[in-house]
Amino acid sequence: MSEQDTSEAIEQEFLRQDELSHQANESIKKHSIYAAVGGLVPVPFLEMATSSTIQLRMIAQLSDIYEVRFSENAVKNAVGTLIATVVPVTSVGHVTYSLFRSVPVVGSVFGVVAIPALAAACTYALGKVFAAHFASGGTTLNFNAEAMKASFKEKFEEGKRKASEFVGKKGAKAPAAETGAAAA
Repeated sequence: MSEQDTSEAIEQEFLRQDELSHQANESIKKHSIYAAVGGLVPVPFLEMATSSTIQLRMIAQLSDIYEVRFSENAVKNAVGTLIATVVPVTSVGHVTYSLFRSVPVVGSVFGVVAIPALAAACTYALGKVFAAHFASGGTTLNFNAEAMKASFKEKFEEGKRKASEFVGKKGAKAPAAETGAAAA
């Protein structure tokens, strides 16, 4: 193989990885939005089931993108371990969380803002962690959730920032539109 052939092969692999990364990021973004919308479900515990389903579907799609065999059981175990690092997933924690949501006015605001943002941030973090693992040649079967906890927490915080920026941009556009309408 000539030096030019090697250089072209390296460039092709770089382009392929760049395209896979782009596809993965699009999937993560789309599923994070779906999870946020699923977090609006006003039925306690149902929003959790909705988010879990969306997250599993996203990881399955990431598996397809990176051509990795998907193992639902392995992924469910890993997801549970990772989410437990940032969310009170014990039955007492989730019951308290859901009951707080049912408090008049305060609970409604909490449910409309916090739960969708939390669902989006968790989904974003899971997607980023699994995509990085798959991009490095990992599989669902050799995913070490314990070793990925620090990375997951970091991506979760990044996901919360992105979710709040998204909400902030949406909120900032509404008053500007109203001001323009009032001036007309």
